[in-house]
Amino acid sequence: MFSQELFYFFVVLVGLLVVLTGVCLYLLIKKIIDNKNRAHIEQYKEEYQLALFQFLHEGVKSECLNDRSPLKIRALVELLAGFSKMFASDDIQERLQGFAEERFQTFILSQLRHSRWSIRMNALYWIQDFKMKSMKEPLTELHASKNVSKAEEIQLLKIAALFEEENLVSRLIEPKHELTEFEYSLLLHTLRKEQFGPLVHVFEELPEVMRFALIDSIGARNRMEHVPFLQRLLEDGSTELKVRALKAVVGMEFYLDVERLSVHLRADSWQERLMAIKACEYIRSKQLTPYLTELMSDPSFYVRSQAAQSLLRLENGEGVLREIAVHAEDEYARDMAEQWLERGRVS
Repeated sequence: MFSQELFYFFVVLVGLLVVLTGVCLYLLIKKIIDNKNRAHIEQYKEEYQLALFQFLHEGVKSECLNDRSPLKIRALVELLAGFSKMFASDDIQERLQGFAEERFQTFILSQLRHSRWSIRMNALYWIQDFKMKSMKEPLTELHASKNVSKAEEIQLLKIAALFEEENLVSRLIEPKHELTEFEYSLLLHTLRKEQFGPLVHVFEELPEVMRFALIDSIGARNRMEHVPFLQRLLEDGSTELKVRALKAVVGMEFYLDVERLSVHLRADSWQERLMAIKACEYIRSKQLTPYLTELMSDPSFYVRSQAAQSLLRLENGEGVLREIAVHAEDEYARDMAEQWLERGRVS
């Protein structure tokens, strides 16, 4: 009985060794083939580089660019993707797009429908680089797929923005995957000026994280045409929206009058008070002195520090800080004033 069990164990062990050996050999051979193919692709890229460059600049197409083998097509795709990021000329971009539409459709479509996620992602990047509008239908199919990943959906949304698709707003509002504020920020960064208006108009319908990303993007991209929208948020928005709107205003270096700013300097939220103080940097009015002096006794260390810094930027701010350092009843206000006086005047 024992010898029979030992025999079966030996058979299983030998079987596993055979399988493992087969897998190792397969991986080794695949690696050798992949390395060999990569070497060929790099060689083809060297051969095609000058001809493709001349075609993009002068429109003269060399016969060597008509090669149809898979590796040569891959080399041309990679080479053209690199050129697409180097040249902004409309003529070059038009030739680049036309060449890709004519030569790469079949290849990129096969990559887009591949079972491997990484290969599909590469195809999406190429479609974006080449602005291949002929791929709209396959892209729609991929987006409708139940297995589309979050990364693929984000890239599909970038392409939808590039192609100015009509359903872009609805797809942003109701994505298949839950998107973070950072991911929305990346998407909004790709939008053109005229694509922001529709989002502002349906602001109340946007997911909360998308609202935050939209406000931050307005400030980061310095979209002055939406300042009235930010001002409405400062009047009627929630505390978080007011803080975001103030941050955007600060980023744009937009002037807020003292009367409007004073409301935020006395807000209940320390984050709102802090951001309002930062907005004072672009005013530097003596009218701000009593508000900033009051904030030197704020419960928040960050608010006190920012108030002291802003006071130093005023014409007589250093004198005000010296007065606070000597005569203020609040110990924290005196300490903060002394710290900033030791640092010296800021520009």
